[in-house]
Amino acid sequence: HNLEKKIIIDQIVPNIEILLNQVKTNADQVTGIVKELRIFARLDEDVMKKTNIHEGIDSILLLLRHDYKDRIKIVKDYGDIPEVDCFPGRINQVLMNILTNAIQAIPGQGEIKIKTEQEKNSVKIHIKDSGAGISEENITKICNPFFTTLGKVGLGLSFASSIISEHGGNLEIESSVGKGSEFIIILPISHF
Repeated sequence: HNLEKKIIIDQIVPNIEILLNQVKTNADQVTGIVKELRIFARLDEDVMKKTNIHEGIDSILLLLRHDYKDRIKIVKDYGDIPEVDCFPGRINQVLMNILTNAIQAIPGQGEIKIKTEQEKNSVKIHIKDSGAGISEENITKICNPFFTTLGKVGLGLSFASSIISEHGGNLEIESSVGKGSEFIIILPISHF
């Protein structure tokens, strides 16, 4: 009888260790996601403050990873840029919006290039996808509220454009059908 108990315990203990390791791994992943969500949302920061743009982009890419991980290569070309005066949560919403659009614009395998650079008193963020591209006719409409090429109503780029304007910046779009699109966000470095 004791031998049976010992055999059962010998079988259970290694399984418990495996399960505990899985629980720890999952808990670590959840902790990481919560940390990235906090960086993304910046809910406690409804004030303009100096913000690291690269940190925002990296947290958004981690949050969106599931949508692109096996099909889209992300190429980062981060320049030596200063922190930018902005409302971090709002700028992160803009970046999330444009990166989500870039991912959705690529039907299969593809690439998204993200480049940052300083130009005089501004920071430029280039997000270029190898997706389907936007027709000339649609480029003029793309920042209108409710306009979408994805078959569902959205405030996407209209919303992004108004947030960038609110920051004293500009949103430029370069695209051609079949050759992908490039969104360029230009933000002033300082407001003070």
